[in-house]
Amino acid sequence: MGVLEAIRDVVVILVALAALAANIALIVLVLKLWGMVKALREEVSPVLGSLTHTSNTVRETTSLVGELVIGPLARAAGLANGFLTLVRALTTIGRGGRHRGDDRVR
Repeated sequence: MGVLEAIRDVVVILVALAALAANIALIVLVLKLWGMVKALREEVSPVLGSLTHTSNTVRETTSLVGELVIGPLARAAGLANGFLTLVRALTTIGRGGRHRGDDRVR
């Protein structure tokens, strides 16, 4: 057997050992990844439940604020605007429909 064949055999053995080490490392990484996915599922499930509860609470709160605060304020603003329009209409009747300072003839 020549030197070249011996070097070839050593290189083939080293490449095979490197491939074996890479496969073992890949298997270990896959197992670690599987464990992380399982742990993540266990952690995310309670967080999602809490998030759902929080979003429902926010939805109920905004609905309540809309009914108890915004609705009456909007109605009050509408009534105030209607009252001001009535007052303006009544104060311009005596001037023939003209506003104060309006000297234009219609």
